[in-house]
Amino acid sequence: MAGGVVSSSQYPLLLEPKLRKIFFDTYDEVEEQYSKVFQVKSSTKAQETDYHMAGVGLWEEKESMGPVGYETIESGLTNTYIHKEYAKGIMVERKFIDDEQYDQIEKLPKSIARKGRATVEITAAAVLNNAFTVNGYDGVPLCSDSHPLVKSAALGDNLIGAVALSDTGLKSALLLARKTVDETGIIISGRPTKLVTAADKEFTALTLLQSTLLPGSANNDKNVIQNRLSPLVMDYLTDANKWFLIDDTLAELIFWWRIKPEFNRESDTDTMIKKFLGYLRFSVGYSDWRGVIGSSAAS
Repeated sequence: MAGGVVSSSQYPLLLEPKLRKIFFDTYDEVEEQYSKVFQVKSSTKAQETDYHMAGVGLWEEKESMGPVGYETIESGLTNTYIHKEYAKGIMVERKFIDDEQYDQIEKLPKSIARKGRATVEITAAAVLNNAFTVNGYDGVPLCSDSHPLVKSAALGDNLIGAVALSDTGLKSALLLARKTVDETGIIISGRPTKLVTAADKEFTALTLLQSTLLPGSANNDKNVIQNRLSPLVMDYLTDANKWFLIDDTLAELIFWWRIKPEFNRESDTDTMIKKFLGYLRFSVGYSDWRGVIGSSAAS
């Protein structure tokens, strides 16, 4: 969106030396979240494409002196990542920079950087926010019970349905992960390592994963999933009730950096206006549904 020039007439108080305290839109940065869920890679091209192949089926019994059975490798679907550009800038008049008394102009690049970082986190989180509604490379959403397989009439399943985050729900999701199949329909036994939730469910997740005894029970049953999964909060998940298990050995959640954040200052000598601007370019998505188990819980 186009904007005007920040001038001294807009912020006259910044020119008053008696003003003691100024609040500006800058905050201490928190640890990255997207890079704990997505594989972060670098690209040197305009786009990146992942190809799927089916692999071979089960071994067959071989008769004595008989020939070995050779199998054709079938190609599957493709998924293309197209890197998008993101940018933001602010223009400030020269005399405002000269006369401003509180170094607030120097905070402008930090504000731009913070919003760039939020753009990255929000765009990455959208992959999970859309996991139950937006179709992916195989024609169904990321979390679905009807993923088509290249070399089998069976369907892949990584959706446990509207199951609330609970001890029972986690165990159901872990069991479903164990039943993950490859493109030939053969079980490859997923083993999730992370539980991803919105901030609203952080303490529920911690209770489920770190309690010594079975959470919510008066019995002395041992909590058999204690410390089995690492809890991870993504602040930009938009639905408080949906949650995910991630298997780092199988998951193909990919974040491609084409151009990492760049920050520049430019001066227009004719108008005496200084520009503060940021630029970055990336793409994000997934190349395989395996390694992700999702719950579409509504409460």
